[in-house]
Formats: sequence, structure tokens, C-alpha cells
Amino acid sequence: MSSSERQVAFLLGLPFHMITMDETIEDAVAAIAARNPSYYITANVDFIAQAHESEPLKDILFHADRVVCDGMPLVWLSRYFHPVLPERVAGSDMVFRLFSEANERAWKVFFLGSDATTLSQTKSILAQQYPKMEVVGTFSPPFGPVDSWPNEAILADIKGSQPDLLLVAVGCPKQEYWISKYYKEAAVPLSIGIGASLDFICGTQVRAPVWIQKIGMEWCWRMLSDPKRLVKRYAKDLYYLVVLANLQRRITSQATSEKDQSAAADRESAQDAGTATVDIRNQDVQWISWSGEAERSVLETLERPADTTKPVFINLSAVSFMDSSAIGLLAKFARDARKAKVAFGIVQPADRVVQIIEAMHLSSQFPVYADRNAALEVLHAPDVSMTNNQTEGTA
Repeated sequence: MSSSERQVAFLLGLPFHMITMDETIEDAVAAIAARNPSYYITANVDFIAQAHESEPLKDILFHADRVVCDGMPLVWLSRYFHPVLPERVAGSDMVFRLFSEANERAWKVFFLGSDATTLSQTKSILAQQYPKMEVVGTFSPPFGPVDSWPNEAILADIKGSQPDLLLVAVGCPKQEYWISKYYKEAAVPLSIGIGASLDFICGTQVRAPVWIQKIGMEWCWRMLSDPKRLVKRYAKDLYYLVVLANLQRRITSQATSEKDQSAAADRESAQDAGTATVDIRNQDVQWISWSGEAERSVLETLERPADTTKPVFINLSAVSFMDSSAIGLLAKFARDARKAKVAFGIVQPADRVVQIIEAMHLSSQFPVYADRNAALEVLHAPDVSMTNNQTEGTA
């Protein structure tokens, strides 16, 4: 599978790319070579908890060029819900892999975040370990909302140094808000939020031993190292992990029960899964219809847009069952449409689909239309690209 066709899995309200660490680095190298501004996110349970409470943040995460799983609890949950995420891609490990690539390819790197002392130490340490990688700039923003930062000065520094890689270390959600708002204007090929990685580089924070990382308990190590700050946060994360996992389980279980009760009818409907129709009055719009059981076993038979640069509307009125794999495929359609700045929407969704959209707070990402005429009206709106209506992070 090419880097541009990474499969997407849906888990606890967010799409995750089914990708290994090696594949993530491979894609990052390709992204920097392509020179088109993009951004990656390493999402853990805390990201999911914050995104559930913040529609702007959810949209930022939903439409990142890569969303990789940085949490073993999420990998474990994916084994229940399917499809299975191949492994944890820890941001703290990824940055060192990127530094190795930067050293080999003589990339230029810019750091935004942390404090002046940490940035200076980071630059000195990396110069010794990765002599061919050039740290072309650093900027320590002030405390406060992203909008209060001297963003014109920050962008001037970044543009003047022309880095290949921009690493933002101010924590979620600030780093995600800043990157999503400015990554195109900064014109850096790849931007990534790296949280506390600079502290690990400088040694002010120590990562858990490898064996603790492997058993998925690094969060516990970090909490015990800074309980005053992290106990409350991790308690909240655990709450959302349980609530959202149970919500996704109930949606799936209820749908499975309904599916079993009408198995014969569903099997007949499933024969039509993946059918597509094109409106001959408007060849620039792609109309797709799914029916029956939209699940992992028939995923490859489900019709997909033939052209990702044209608007796509998918009729889900006859869908009797939808699992996480099918939701992930819908997420891919939505992401492709956003990237191409064209319209995407769901037409006449079945009750089951509506329940999923509402339960997982996906109304902005999966816009719903009552019929074809309503869907076509969006094409005449001033902006059909459904760009982010993001708000700024706060302290």
C-alpha cells in the first residue's frame, strides 16, 4: 500500500492511520521530499478526551495528514473493535527517528516551544549527536493563548530559516491549534507537535524503562514522576477511555443484535453493497450508495469515489449495520474531500448511521443531507471545502 493510501481505523471518535513506526518515518520522508505543507499528530488517550470536549480540536485531529496512535490502551482497544492498529507509534521515539533521518539527509529543523534554556540545551545536544542536521531556529513563545503570541515574528523567523521540519513543543491542544492555523503560511513541508520531547532530550524528564513501555504502563511511570500535575489529568483520561469505549461497544453490540434478528433480509441487502450511481445531470459530482451490512468482511466491495478531487455524496439509507472499519472508510472519504477542498456528505442516513454520528460527535466531519437536492445546494455555497472553523487554545 502506498503512503498516500494508508488505511484508516476509527476508534473512540477519531480516525487513526493503521501505520507502524517505520511506515510513519517513511511517510515523513516522502512528505518532506514533496515540499507541500502537511502536519502529523501523535494522538493518545488525552487527545481523545480533549477532542470529545472540543469540536475545533476534533476537527484538527480528524484532518491531520497522519494521525498515529501514541498509546498502548488504544492499541489494545483496537483489537476488540477492529481493525487492529499494528503498534504504538510513540512521539518521544519518533522524534529521534526523525533526527536520524535529518542527519542522513541534512534536513533543517526549527523548534517552537518550551523555554529559552531548554531550547539552547536541546540545540547543543543535538549538534553533538546529529552533526549533519541543522537546527536553523528556535522560538520560545510566551505563556497565554495562541492568539496572544507574537505570531508575525514567529512566522518571520520560520520563513526566514526555511526549515524542512517544524517541531512544536507546547503540549496539546496549543501545539495543534497553532500548527493547524499556521502550517500552510509557514510553508514548512512537515510540522509535528512533540509535547514534552524536549525535556526527554535534555534529561529534565526521564522516560520509563523499555519493559514498562512494552507493557503499556509508561503513563503510570509519568504520573508517579509528577503526581501533582498528572493524577487529575490521567483520571479524566481514564474516565473518557471507559465512557467512549463503552459507547462504541454499545453502538456495535446493538447493531449486531439488530443484524442477527433480520439476518435473512440483511444478507439479501448485502448483495447490493458497494453499488454506485452517478447523476447524469452533473458528472462533476460523485454519488455513491451503500446498502446492507457495511462491515470489515465486505469493505473491499464497498464503492469508493473514483476521483478524490470531485465532490462525493454517499447514500446510507439502506445500511443495516456499520462497524468501525466502515466508519474508518467514511473518515477517509471525508479527509480526502477536505484535502481537495471539495464537498463531502451523507445523504439520507439510516437511523443506525445517525446514532453513530451523534454519539461520536462527528456532525461537522460527516455532514448529513435529507436528499440529493439538499446535498447539491452546498455546492453553490461560497465555500464548499468545509474548512476548519477553529478557535484558539487557551493557557
